[in-house]
Amino acid sequence: MYKKWIPVSLLLFSLPASAKSLPPILDFLPSCSPIVIEGIYVEKKVTGSSNQKFIESSFNEVRKKAKEKRVDAVIITNLIQTDKLIITADLIDYCDDDDSLSSISTAYNQLSRKPIMFERSRTAKTTNTRVASTNKASSANKRVAKPVNPTPTPYIKTARVTSKPKPAPVQQTQSASAKASTIKRSISPLMTDLELAKLAAKAQIPNTNVTLSGAYGVNINNSKQFLLSVLGPASAEFTLDAKTEAWLYGRDLWFYIDNGKVKKITYKERSLLNYEGKNAILYDEDFDNTWLIDDKAQFRDDVNIVTQKLNYLQQKSTSEYTVSNHNNLLKLDFSEYSSYNDDKPELLLSGFTFHSRDYYKDNMKIEYSILNDHLLDDILVPNGGKPNIKIQDVVAQYVPNIINYSSDGSWEILSKNIRVKHEDSKITQVKLSESINHPVESNQEFLDFLNQINVPATREAMLNYYGSQAESWSEVVEVNNDSYELKAEFESEDDDAMLVSLEVQYL
Repeated sequence: MYKKWIPVSLLLFSLPASAKSLPPILDFLPSCSPIVIEGIYVEKKVTGSSNQKFIESSFNEVRKKAKEKRVDAVIITNLIQTDKLIITADLIDYCDDDDSLSSISTAYNQLSRKPIMFERSRTAKTTNTRVASTNKASSANKRVAKPVNPTPTPYIKTARVTSKPKPAPVQQTQSASAKASTIKRSISPLMTDLELAKLAAKAQIPNTNVTLSGAYGVNINNSKQFLLSVLGPASAEFTLDAKTEAWLYGRDLWFYIDNGKVKKITYKERSLLNYEGKNAILYDEDFDNTWLIDDKAQFRDDVNIVTQKLNYLQQKSTSEYTVSNHNNLLKLDFSEYSSYNDDKPELLLSGFTFHSRDYYKDNMKIEYSILNDHLLDDILVPNGGKPNIKIQDVVAQYVPNIINYSSDGSWEILSKNIRVKHEDSKITQVKLSESINHPVESNQEFLDFLNQINVPATREAMLNYYGSQAESWSEVVEVNNDSYELKAEFESEDDDAMLVSLEVQYL
């Protein structure tokens, strides 16, 4: 990945000279949804030093770890203090060509033990969201150093779900024609930023508490219309079968809807989407890492702390505890996190599953549309004028899957590797990437797919294909003309480096 300049964060204390070269801990979320490279864990035993100095030195260790990983910045996701201090953090890279910060505070600032309360109103989502332009700025590839006290960039979420979510996709690799035929629906227009903002403005500020009665203000068997009215449009919507949808809020909070009613609510760091898929969706501070169990235990609390606070839990295994009543079951999941300075891992609360006792569907997979593969190279690697291909031409059998909130608007997901934007049936933008869902595909599987759809798989092959039309630097190859703009990224600048992502915008 092309490394970007590191911005100057708003520091709350003076850093020693040696620390100024370390990646910053952000007090404000990036304007563009960050790419999470890795989650880390740092633990320190409480000493007699002042609390401020102790936390400062701990945060400095997090920044040193971030420098080792060569990332742009750090977002603190949790801070636990008992007889020791435990910090968990996401190491992130900014979006290409956008390292600006929004006006939205991160959950923990650089010196605070207490989470900053999120009191942003739903109306604010209409006005304080970063709208990604569909036209690329001419200066998109120029890096600009940020001032010491940057003016917060307005933060606008783009694209969410319709009040009438969409039906079920079919995977290309499965014999899904029978399922697809039962899921047929016409391809609906993607919602505009304004339409989504209006829907979001009608929703409530989410209640992040999770109990046996409900989660985030939503109960089992509530309708999806109720879910929409309470939490607003989902960040993404996926079809799992002819009767089942999965609505995703933020990057990890899932609502499973069966026959139009909510049947299961989960928060899992390993779920339907892999990191490639999660990074395609905007981080949302209303839903990511903010939940509480019974208003007491929070995300990444130590297992001993959780069982003390929730002394009614029943242990099912080392990493699973449950509580239930006649109607519902709430399962808490714990995961091991390796300490930065201790060989012994900690068992921390990592997720929950809440569902009706009579609902047993599990291990479901995303169904995708069936595509006409022989037309994909025409839209992915055009050579000449703009191809006269409509989305109906590419899709043999349609199964709706949509990302509503991304760093650059809403996308129709056609397969695990391909998503498009369209307007009046015309494809205006197409993006190819490695698989967005589990299981993670191997390099060979991705290479086989590229060969199948006749897309140049290496940097050298792409340069040969476009010849003098192409411009290249580092791991990037670009083609710009009056009909389209193409950007291909590779694993490195070596000739045999494999394609990682490809995006074409039609003008």
